[in-house]
Formats: sequence, C-alpha cells, structure tokens
Amino acid sequence: MKTSVAIGKKIIREIRSLPVQQQKKILEVVLLLKIGIKASHKKHSITELKGCGKKIWKEIDAQEYVNKLREEWN
Repeated sequence: MKTSVAIGKKIIREIRSLPVQQQKKILEVVLLLKIGIKASHKKHSITELKGCGKKIWKEIDAQEYVNKLREEWN
C-alpha cells in the first residue's frame, strides 16, 4: 500500500501529464474550493472533471486507501 505522500506525488505527476486545458479546469475547481466559493462567473459542472486523473487510481484499491488514511489519523 502506498503512503498518502507517494499518492500525492503521483497525483501531481498525473496532473502535469494532462493537457493544459484539463489542468486549468482542475486548478480552477481547487482554487474555488480553497477560498470557499461555490460558483464562479462561469457555471461549472463536476462532470467536466470526468476522466481527469483516471490513471492515478488505476492500481489503488479504494478500501485499502481509506483504511490506510484512517490508520494515519490515530
């Protein structure tokens, strides 16, 4: 099982490998979440992110990932 740091680095690598337009969409959503704004001037749908980062989670078992995060919290 990979650590959350290793997964974070993998996510960054995968985002960098995406086309610039997809990177911009991800950045905009993250920034809006960070500052707490629910909508920008242009309304977006979460479905715009469909497929972004799909390769990141390909080899990761979701339950194992959640279990590992829960262990880190204790």
